[in-house]
Amino acid sequence: MKKRLTTYFFLIAALGIALASIFGVWSYREREVASARQTLSELLALMDAQDYYTDAEGWTEQLRVAAPDKRLTIIAPDGTVLADSYGEVEENHADRPEFQEALETGWGEAERKSETTGETLLYEARRFTDGNVGRISMTLSSVNALVLRGLAGFLAAAAVALVLMHLLARKLADKTAQPLEEKEEALEEAGEKLQTVRSEFAANVSHELKTPLTSIKGFTDMLSSGMVKDPEDQKRFITMIGVEVDRLIELINDVLKISELESVAMPQADDHSDVLEVAEESRASLEQMAQQAEVSLRISGDAAQVPVAPSRLRELFTNLMENGIKYNEPGGRVDVTVKKKDGWVTITVKDTGIGIPKECQERVFERFYRVDKGRDRKTGGTGLGLSIVKHIVLLYGGTIRLESAPGKGTTMTVEFRAVE
Repeated sequence: MKKRLTTYFFLIAALGIALASIFGVWSYREREVASARQTLSELLALMDAQDYYTDAEGWTEQLRVAAPDKRLTIIAPDGTVLADSYGEVEENHADRPEFQEALETGWGEAERKSETTGETLLYEARRFTDGNVGRISMTLSSVNALVLRGLAGFLAAAAVALVLMHLLARKLADKTAQPLEEKEEALEEAGEKLQTVRSEFAANVSHELKTPLTSIKGFTDMLSSGMVKDPEDQKRFITMIGVEVDRLIELINDVLKISELESVAMPQADDHSDVLEVAEESRASLEQMAQQAEVSLRISGDAAQVPVAPSRLRELFTNLMENGIKYNEPGGRVDVTVKKKDGWVTITVKDTGIGIPKECQERVFERFYRVDKGRDRKTGGTGLGLSIVKHIVLLYGGTIRLESAPGKGTTMTVEFRAVE
């Protein structure tokens, strides 16, 4: 199972990296082609603005000497070549698509093999104010050569990403294989259901891994291409790569927490925690984050104990309070209240943040679901925090409910039976 999971995650990531690399090379080439076309267009516009017709032969000769890789042709409306930097041309150009388009719309472009030189060229044409058409072309070989030089950077980045993904896949497989194997045995009687669950899990994890891996690839591309020469900029890029690696580790850790919770059949009889004490521990661990966000954390209420392991309760508090900080505004608050009544302990975590739209409230406990994807990515969330909270609550026989409205904050209420 471990080997199979490692291979599965690695192949998914490898496919994503391969597709990203192919798309990156294609985008790079298209950008270079567009840049080349822009240069040709600007040259034609300059000729028209400077009354080229007073010295058409001079323009073609000047371009031939200054830029031998480019070809300038001036064509009369009937297709007759009036001047050409490659020399005298007798062939009529009336059937050239870029010439026809320029006559009709003012501008024309094409990419094809030249009947004169036999090379694949980029053509850019402009209808001048005197009615003639100016056309400049250049070979694609120069653009392709530039792309090939940049390909080494893409390959280096892909290699780094694959090595990193292999290490992460092995770590993830080692720690998730055992509970997954146990679940597979338990679910075999239910039939292609198990396969569906595994496929969805792998798809979600691979999707969440793709974003930081793409960022890492982009940063390594910049470094390996030699474009980043300043030592301070290099240091900044390396720091950003470290941030994305930390994000991958956080995601893996959260996935492992979910897997661990699912593997526990029932809580232990001696599990119990002092609620206010654990809440205070979580508050202390989040104090720096809260100060940076200018959000105050307050804990109050009754002394009470619940039949939940301290580490689980700490995880619950940390996720709920951390969400209250992340989705808050400067000057906001996160209030944690503990009430004991009739054998039950009610834990309320209330924030003054941005709130959750009603249509999203039923889905916030799903794995990887994010209400505000842009904000969650910025603050480093994995989309698994509330899913972990729900698993803990269900494991220990508790309940959880949500009350929220956009602009009015969010209140999470968790109830456990009290330990007398």
